[in-house]
Amino acid sequence: MSDLFTYYEGELKDFIAKALITKDTLLKRVISTASQALVNDLQDLGIVIDDTYKHTLDNSAVRHAIKTHGLPKEALRGQIPITNDDLMRIPEIVSSYEALATEKNKRGQDVIIYTKTMADGITFYVEEIRLGRHELAASTMYKKKKG
Repeated sequence: MSDLFTYYEGELKDFIAKALITKDTLLKRVISTASQALVNDLQDLGIVIDDTYKHTLDNSAVRHAIKTHGLPKEALRGQIPITNDDLMRIPEIVSSYEALATEKNKRGQDVIIYTKTMADGITFYVEEIRLGRHELAASTMYKKKKG
C-alpha cells in the first residue's frame, strides 16, 4: 500500500515548494500527531479518534489550496488569497485553533474545520478524517477578512 505515495521527510517549506510542482506522484508529509485536546474536542462533537492519528499534508491538497484559494479572484468572494506562508501555519492552526466544527464532505467523509484568527484575517483549515490510515488529511484552506 505504501507504493501509492511517498512520505517527504524534509522541512515543511521545502515540501510545499516541491508539492506545487509534483503532479505525477503522491507526496505526503506528516505535520504532527493528534493532540489530546483535539481528541477530546472531536469526541465532544461525536467523532472518536485517538492519539495515533496524524495530521498529514499532500501535494494534491497544497495544489488545490493555492490553485483554488490563492488567486486574486478570492477578493470577489470576500476572501483573502492563500499563500505558501499560510500553508506554513498549518502546525500552529492544528495545535492552537480557536474553534472547531465537523461536517460531511461530498463523499460522505467526516471533515474537521479549524478556525484561527491571524493578523491578516481568519483562517479556515479543513481536514478529512481517514480511518484506515489514521490520518487527518489536509483537504483545503481559505481565509476571510476579519469582521
